[in-house]
Amino acid sequence: MSSNNRRILIVDDNRAIHDDFRKILGGAAGGEIDKLEADLFGGAPPAVSFELTSAYQGEDGVALVQRARASNVPFAMAIVDMRMPPGIDGVQTISRMWEVDPDLQIVICTAYSDASWTEIVSRLGTTDQLLILKKPFDLVEVCQLALALTEKWKLAREARIRMAQLVRSRADLTASLALAHAVREATEDGLLVVGADRKVVAANNRFAEMWRIPRDIFAAGDDNRLLGYVLDQLADPEEFVGRVQYLYEHVDETASEEIRLKDGRVFERWTSPVRSDFDEIHGRLWCFRDVTERRKLEVDRAVVTERMASMGRLAAGIGHEINNPLTYALGNVETALTLCEATSSPPTPEVVAALKDACDGLLRIRVIVRDLQSLSRAEEAHRDVDLAEVVERALQIAGAEVRHRAPIVRRYEPVPLVAGDQVRLGQVFLNLIVNAAHSIPEGAVGTNRIEIAIRTTDTHSIVEVTDTGTGIAAHDLERIFDPFFTTKPIGRGTGLGLSISREIVARHDGSLTVASTLGVGTRMTVSLPHSKAAAEQTIATTTATVPSVDQRAKILVIDDEPQIARTLQRLLAAANDVVIAPSARDALDRIGRGETFDLILCDLMMPDINGIDVYDHLTREHPDLVSRIVYMTGGAFSPRAKQFLATIANEHIYKPFSLAEIRRVVARHLER
Repeated sequence: MSSNNRRILIVDDNRAIHDDFRKILGGAAGGEIDKLEADLFGGAPPAVSFELTSAYQGEDGVALVQRARASNVPFAMAIVDMRMPPGIDGVQTISRMWEVDPDLQIVICTAYSDASWTEIVSRLGTTDQLLILKKPFDLVEVCQLALALTEKWKLAREARIRMAQLVRSRADLTASLALAHAVREATEDGLLVVGADRKVVAANNRFAEMWRIPRDIFAAGDDNRLLGYVLDQLADPEEFVGRVQYLYEHVDETASEEIRLKDGRVFERWTSPVRSDFDEIHGRLWCFRDVTERRKLEVDRAVVTERMASMGRLAAGIGHEINNPLTYALGNVETALTLCEATSSPPTPEVVAALKDACDGLLRIRVIVRDLQSLSRAEEAHRDVDLAEVVERALQIAGAEVRHRAPIVRRYEPVPLVAGDQVRLGQVFLNLIVNAAHSIPEGAVGTNRIEIAIRTTDTHSIVEVTDTGTGIAAHDLERIFDPFFTTKPIGRGTGLGLSISREIVARHDGSLTVASTLGVGTRMTVSLPHSKAAAEQTIATTTATVPSVDQRAKILVIDDEPQIARTLQRLLAAANDVVIAPSARDALDRIGRGETFDLILCDLMMPDINGIDVYDHLTREHPDLVSRIVYMTGGAFSPRAKQFLATIANEHIYKPFSLAEIRRVVARHLER
């Protein structure tokens, strides 16, 4: 209902009184009332209209007030006669009306002989909602009462609404402050709020804990003492003060820095102006976070990474040095076996068996060295990768860890290729296989197993590594991918393997997940998307054939290791004319004098002039020979060499190579 309520109830047993009030408050008197209201309340005379309702006994008046209140159309004012026989008198009527509607404004219409003011007050109590109109009354007096009391009712109603709003606002504000306080105290960050006058407004307990400030300093409200306490702990207080002063002078700026304390702790500091909804600045918020442990972990991780990189470089260098003697050792053993088969007086079976065992051992060394070198290589550009090949290489390297703990069960399905870095994926699978092995105690090979399954979905290739080891407790499952978290005994692991593995898989747009039951075993699942080129293809296994070449070819071998050159000569001399050049300079001199060759087998890494220099020289001077170069390398570990091999079209073969491999390469190139 509108707050401009002009509804008046008249309760009097004399019907003539009702007619008098209607003449005064309605009808022809309306214009005079309008003018009177303008005089009383100011402004232009408004249109005033009172709505009058009559009751002739007190009980009827109470009933009307009750119905009006229930219908949400209450009366603003009631004019009640003092004596209304045979019913209840005016005081009783008013008392019951107020029980129904406490907001009702009352005018007692009484004669001098009805009751004294003292008697009325003693029965109704002292109140500002009660006035007395003595009979007989005049027009102005009645109009003034009607206008004043209905206006008073309206103002009282508005005041109550406003008060209710204020109570609700206060409750909301109290709740908001309580919530803000709870959030402020729950955060791990130390919070300090400084007002526009640069006085401390608030600080949470975490701030006091981080800066180890006694609570009495906050209680004292001494901001200078607080600042001095903070400055005493800083490694560089002058820089801190200068930065703080700058931010106070540039009130709009938000900033973040790292500060160091004398005791070695490191804090991240973030600050921003405190703004109202109207974009007014009321102060500045300072937020401090202790990142000491995080920085320590980052340093430790960097040290481990650098150590691993150093070990990788060392492994690459050792592998390169091993590959050269391994090349001619393997080549000579294979040559000896070939000669044994071709000679008219073959050696004893024991000699042949010894040569075969030696060849098998050399081939195993070759696999180990190649795998070691592959893990030492830097991250490569993504290319199509055969997951089965990567897993098998990881199994070769992990053989010593697995052999005495459990047999390997392979369940490989043909799967599409994935796009990725073969070296990094090999690192992931090696880590998963070694972890699976370490979860199984030694000495129970017959009762345990490590199962590796490779399968495919419509979009992803899946590799699952499942073990029958000790399993992982449920409360540790959420943490096993955290850096430096490990369930292994001290000295058995850094806690970085799974963290790095998940990061590598994520970089391949894949996922690494775990499922484990304590005492039963663990399954690690790697999911990688199919490469675009192989999205609807499966890996096909092909058998390389050796092209037949009828004519003898002239082959130039460039290698600074004479044993390798002589080995290649023995391997190829039966069907080809082989020329040995002990250095790149000697080879280029031969070519410069007019010698031509069908195939050039060139070592990549050589002193003085290396294989890259040979390529550049022939590109300038003899471009027709460039496509005939096949590079031999024991491990191209220099950045320049890696870049070179990645950009040229020439084939390259890794040392040590077998007799069959070198024959296939030679035959393939001569066939062209």
